[in-house]
Amino acid sequence: MTSTVRPEHLRRPGRSAPCTRAQMLARVARFATRAADPGAFPDLQQQGGRRSVSYLLSPGRLGGPAPIDQPHNFHLSVSTLARGVRPTVHAHPYNEVFMPLNARFRLFWGDDLAESIDLDPFDLVSVPAGVFRTFENLDAHEGLMVAIFDHGGDPHTGIVVPPDVYERYYRGWNPGMVGVQTPAE
Repeated sequence: MTSTVRPEHLRRPGRSAPCTRAQMLARVARFATRAADPGAFPDLQQQGGRRSVSYLLSPGRLGGPAPIDQPHNFHLSVSTLARGVRPTVHAHPYNEVFMPLNARFRLFWGDDLAESIDLDPFDLVSVPAGVFRTFENLDAHEGLMVAIFDHGGDPHTGIVVPPDVYERYYRGWNPGMVGVQTPAE
């Protein structure tokens, strides 16, 4: 078997870019100290603490407060969901990648959410841009779901929701306040 050498795959000698301990520590997000953003989405308020969203990595904190805010070409968050709780149905103009960590989740997609698949911990799904989706925790304990937004800019731009979801949650909502809104008292 012969293979063609691809010059771009060749290694070259060099030196590491400098990085102090302080610089590296500024790029660490400790899972145990993550902070939920109660104003990330308007439907969180009606779910009574049964769902939360915590950004661990968000370039420029465009997605919301995050311990790692240096430039990257993606955002990473962890959602905590009680059994049966679903995010509102919506679609992004970029791919989203989801991986359950400690529970089984069901992903629903399409205009009427008639399609679904079940995901076990550490399974991975990449939802294509423009596809309506939501998911729910199938287990009795709180489930953790990693979300990677395949977009380095503001992940809250270009979101499309069904008309009923718009009327219920988004008419009059101020998306410019993502990351700093507080839940209604």
